[in-house]
Amino acid sequence: MQPLQLLRNHTCNKKPVILKDASDNVVTSVADASTVWFDDESFARNTPTTFPKNSSDDTYTLDTLIFLVQNEHLDNSAYFKECRQRDIEHVSIVDRKKVLDYLTGKVDTQPTKQSSSTAGVRKQREDVDEIKGKADSNNENEPASKRVKFDDKQSHVSIEKLREREKVLQSSASILQGDKDFYTIVKAMNPTFGKNGASSTIQKSSSKPSKPTSKDRIPIIIVPAAPTAKFTLFNIKQFLENFEYVDPQQLRAQGMKKPDRVSIERYRRDGQVTVYHVIDNVAHLKQNDWDRVCCVFASGQQWQFKGWKYERPIDLFSHVKGFYAKWADESIKGPASGWNVTPLDISRSQRHNDKLSAAKFWDALDKHMGVHHLYGNY
Repeated sequence: MQPLQLLRNHTCNKKPVILKDASDNVVTSVADASTVWFDDESFARNTPTTFPKNSSDDTYTLDTLIFLVQNEHLDNSAYFKECRQRDIEHVSIVDRKKVLDYLTGKVDTQPTKQSSSTAGVRKQREDVDEIKGKADSNNENEPASKRVKFDDKQSHVSIEKLREREKVLQSSASILQGDKDFYTIVKAMNPTFGKNGASSTIQKSSSKPSKPTSKDRIPIIIVPAAPTAKFTLFNIKQFLENFEYVDPQQLRAQGMKKPDRVSIERYRRDGQVTVYHVIDNVAHLKQNDWDRVCCVFASGQQWQFKGWKYERPIDLFSHVKGFYAKWADESIKGPASGWNVTPLDISRSQRHNDKLSAAKFWDALDKHMGVHHLYGNY
């Protein structure tokens, strides 16, 4: 059997591939491996597959596809950066979704190439994401004030063309040299406003609080940091976006790195998209950030809330929506049985029930956010 079909079978059936280095030691990342084992069959990690590249006549190698599967939770910029650091060829933006859909079983046939015009537009987007990833990588050790600001390449070229045609009519100094005397106007207005009228107006307007930006209004979901929890930063994205439960321990065994934060995009029935941030560490939350916390997945132990704004479960779950994830054939045990949390049942083997569980989660969270007037669409 071809390596592409073997990789697809293992990915669809949630069977981890075995990665071994030159010394025949098992490793977790394909970047450290020299051979890839599918049960009794082995291939060199750089074995060509039959999955074609949209931008050329070449095909992707086995290690490139495995590395994409291991890092599918990363956005494009972070993925390109990780590929450069690990010296792995990246899958283009044009092909990324097609590769993942095929390897995970969402489609049964390998897609054909796009037309050249469509591929050209997507290639420009890929170049922008790759340049952004390089800028992020080069700026990591620079202070914030000296970091290079990333701009879209096309916008940058447009601005440069405008500057070439720009004509300077007045400078900042010449525009301040007025040729009119406004003394009579000032004198006429003094009885109305008084000497302190302007300053008091400015002071009042400047004292108004600034309107929160969209970034400051993104709802926050907190999951446990404990590796034994049903939902962690490893698998929460697959459940809330793809409606599929994946054992977090399995993802760890495949070499997936735990992200610091996960972004969830929820597509509503009315076409609107709501973004949620998922974290497992509240150390960096400011006091006003707690107003954005809409949901907490409880692990069942009260020490999970140590150092939080609300350390007592009775206070916490009167302000935020609480969920307790458990196997469907079990009941809530321990201290959590007395908390104001909603049980979230997960089937041990029937994955078709995951979609129903995810739908119940979103319905309960929507109801809570509507009652408490939280940022639903910000």
